[in-house]
Amino acid sequence: MQFLKVIGSVVLLLAATSAWAQDSTSTTTFTAESLIFENESLDLTNQIEVYPNPSVDYIVVNIKNSNLRETSFELHSIIGNTVLVDAENIGRDKYRINIKNFNPGYYFVIVKDDFSQFKEAYKFLKK
Repeated sequence: MQFLKVIGSVVLLLAATSAWAQDSTSTTTFTAESLIFENESLDLTNQIEVYPNPSVDYIVVNIKNSNLRETSFELHSIIGNTVLVDAENIGRDKYRINIKNFNPGYYFVIVKDDFSQFKEAYKFLKK
């Protein structure tokens, strides 16, 4: 029996050139019984969505299962310039950022929390 090992939320797959496959026509089927979980529970906190993407007037940042206490945002242009923004809280762990007056192009919104030292970047397109 062949096994697939799941570590956290990342699934490791072996390439067709590995010892599992003899040639490029080989197929391996995995069943639920052949999965081994390293952790019993996966970390599903701070699942962040940024939409609409592309956007014209605003973006919404939605944080599901948040454990952030002091959420703040930074915006960076694709060339690294920092743009000051004010995020409007429109619901529990949901924020709207006005980008109406920004030039068209790609930007990164940085979601951060100094208390928990959380920091992640998400790319979006301003039309």
